[in-house]
Amino acid sequence: KKPSASKIINRQIPDAPHRILDAPELKDDYYLNLLSWSDTNVLAVALGPTVYLWDATSGGIDELCTLEGGGDAHISSVAWVQEGGSHLAVGASDGSTQLWDVHAVKQLRSMEG
Repeated sequence: KKPSASKIINRQIPDAPHRILDAPELKDDYYLNLLSWSDTNVLAVALGPTVYLWDATSGGIDELCTLEGGGDAHISSVAWVQEGGSHLAVGASDGSTQLWDVHAVKQLRSMEG
């Protein structure tokens, strides 16, 4: 016998958003990666020179870090380590990359680029 065709599943998509997050200073640049969602349900958001963590479970917001130097310095990318949700890589506009332990709120390493 031939395998049965897969069924089409209809999903209900809401018309209104469940939650709206205010994001001032979110740079409008296609080449930047300013959002990253961890497998522990935490969203990292880069707003200007600062990285914030939003816990989707509790709704809490914490500031992780702010770049030194001022001026045009800004975060260019954020990315979680694949599993565990406790380490975040933060790329800066000057080419440097920082590795952070978000539970300890501590920078583990900085690599110049």
